[in-house]
Amino acid sequence: MIAFLKISKKLYWLGLIGLIGTFFHIPGLKLFYLFFLLVIVNFILSCILILKTDRKADDENVKNLKFLFQNLGMILGIPYIYLRNRFRLPNISNYKPQVLYSLPFEGAWTVANGGTVKETSHSWNICPQRYAYDFFIEENGQSFQGSGKDVTDYLCYGKPILSPADGVVVELKNQFEDTPISENQEVLCSSSDVRGNYIVIQHSSHEYSTIAHNKKDSFCVKPGDKISRSQLIARCGNSGNTSEPHIHFQIQQG
Repeated sequence: MIAFLKISKKLYWLGLIGLIGTFFHIPGLKLFYLFFLLVIVNFILSCILILKTDRKADDENVKNLKFLFQNLGMILGIPYIYLRNRFRLPNISNYKPQVLYSLPFEGAWTVANGGTVKETSHSWNICPQRYAYDFFIEENGQSFQGSGKDVTDYLCYGKPILSPADGVVVELKNQFEDTPISENQEVLCSSSDVRGNYIVIQHSSHEYSTIAHNKKDSFCVKPGDKISRSQLIARCGNSGNTSEPHIHFQIQQG
């Protein structure tokens, strides 16, 4: 059952292909919406496991349930975002930012993931992450020193994270330890939140930034604080859904 839960957690993302069928009127692709039923199956099986297993397993299943609800929220949020924007999502040609942003770090970092077109997008079908970027530090084609098996081996780990513009901290989570580095450096998530430790800053009436995967207990600010551009707010970590330490940075509507 546990193995099925892990597999189904990845398979229900195939339901997003149904959106392509809807927008381009391809009936066959609409059948992929059926994969969203795995969300319900996953929820029921997780509840059963909670009732059957010991306390240690209970904690793991509660984490899985929170993770499941977050993914479900992201999926349900997609049609809402399209409706909110009248099926004309912001892009580099039709949107003028209310604020000009700085990158949330100092020095030279490398784009690990992200772009302004579908081919290079961080996560094109997840609207808030469509224009998100992942950054890490690389030297001589390598992002770590030593064996690369520990988060502290990575060049960006513990580096300062800076506010990308003036604003107010509206949300912050400082709860999760770093996700361990896997042997084959695949993406893992050891927390109940894909963002891990994160901060959300409101910069204008309809523009917010989110910076994720931060190091636990490294935050220098708290919700309600007014902060300035380039102010130190936290340090780079490896919490949440990640393969190695990096900074996830995105601008969003809410």
